[in-house]
Amino acid sequence: MSFSDYLDDFIRQRDQQAHKTTTKTRFDPRQPTIAPTNQSVAREAIAKAQEEAAEQAAIETKTLHLRINGRCVTAQEAQAAEQLKVEAKPVNPARVDYIQQLRKSLKLKKRTS
Repeated sequence: MSFSDYLDDFIRQRDQQAHKTTTKTRFDPRQPTIAPTNQSVAREAIAKAQEEAAEQAAIETKTLHLRINGRCVTAQEAQAAEQLKVEAKPVNPARVDYIQQLRKSLKLKKRTS
């Protein structure tokens, strides 16, 4: 037996063994599939959210921050807060006078305890 014959025989046997193992591991429709449980799905979702939060935190720490009302925010968050800000109504002098009158009347009342 020559070396090339031996090698051809070895390769053929190896291919046959590989073919046998692949047929055993194929999907069998009669076997029940393992469905993911709610807990495993929740764990995967939490892990994914944590990874995304860590990536976002890494990005945000490298960007320029602004301080608004004692809170550090990114420029994008500051712009969004500025767009959401509601403009104050103009001062109504009659309402201001009414509030001052109520304050005076409350001061004049005696407390009974």
